[in-house]
Amino acid sequence: MKNLRIGMLAVFALFPVIAWSGQVHSIWSSKPMFVSDPSTTNATAVSGNCSLSWNEATGQAFVNARAKNISGDIFEFQLVSLTANAGMDHLDGYWNITKNGVPVCTQCLGTAYGLSSGVGNYFKIYVDNSKYHLSAYISNRFDYF
Repeated sequence: MKNLRIGMLAVFALFPVIAWSGQVHSIWSSKPMFVSDPSTTNATAVSGNCSLSWNEATGQAFVNARAKNISGDIFEFQLVSLTANAGMDHLDGYWNITKNGVPVCTQCLGTAYGLSSGVGNYFKIYVDNSKYHLSAYISNRFDYF
């Protein structure tokens, strides 16, 4: 009986951990493809870095993506908060975007998708009804439970 109680205690003690665990993902890029706003004539990106990390089972996510286009404009995309739990392939939420250090879109709705792709494939970020866009090749990824 004592062993049964200890076993039950262990199960109940671990239950919150099991209930809150979910797959965690992290992808990085040092190979942006395109970055643009409504005034961009050539969206080709020439340099940049992106870091995305999220937990599928929670509303926890971090995104910071910065890219320089062929015209020399530097865009930065930052996820402020999610509007729903993070998915395996997408993050929907509110974003802040700067162009050359000046805010151009604050608390704007947008999405990042293609996040479940492997290294060498690409992901995309679209914000404010696709007025702002960043896409990049995945350079590295790390997934775990």
